[in-house]
Order: sequence, then structure tokens, then C-alpha cells
Amino acid sequence: MRYLFAITVLFGLLLQNFSQLVIMVKYKIDQAYIASVLCENRDKPDMHCNGKCYLRKQLKQDEQQQQNGSTGKEKYEVTYIDALLEFNFAPIAPSTDLFVYYQDPAIHTPLFSFFHPPQA
Repeated sequence: MRYLFAITVLFGLLLQNFSQLVIMVKYKIDQAYIASVLCENRDKPDMHCNGKCYLRKQLKQDEQQQQNGSTGKEKYEVTYIDALLEFNFAPIAPSTDLFVYYQDPAIHTPLFSFFHPPQA
């Protein structure tokens, strides 16, 4: 099942790369229908167009589609935010509360206590 999926994905990627070849093959297969129904010059048989105008139009459309899709440049909207207006840089008065720790409570947690082996 994985091989079938891999082959399908590979085939899809190759079709994308060889899109002009696919258009040419499709034209050759449906040439009678294109010449009789889709051709712009079907009313002028002396031109011997046989649907080549339709083929040229399809190839030009594919080329424009590839040029538009392969630039790799996406447009992003950038907005400028002036964040300095949000902060208040007023001087802060010193606090009158004074906290003095003679012993750091983090050192006396059970994680930092010394291991004493059990005495028998």
C-alpha cells in the first residue's frame, strides 16, 4: 500500500514538472475534437490550423501559471507597533519594606539536605 502511495505521489510530481508534455499528449489524443469544436479557425479550413491555436493558447496559459506560481514571493502585511507608549518610565520610589533573610530558605529544602546513612 505504501508503494502505491509513493508511486502516486511521484507520478503527480512528475506530471507537474512535465505539464507542457501532458498538454501536448492531450492535444494529440483529442486533436480531432479540438479541431472541429474548440479551434478558433475552424471556419477557415484553408489555414490548416487543426487546433494549433488552441494548443498555443493552452501552452501560454500554462507558462503564465508557472511564472505566477514559481516566484516564491509571498506578500505579507507588516504593521508597525510603537510599544514605547505602553510603558511608564516614571521613577519608582524606594520601598520602605525591608526583608532580610539570615538563612536562604532554598538551601534548607529536603533536596539539599545531607544524606546520613541509617545507623544499625
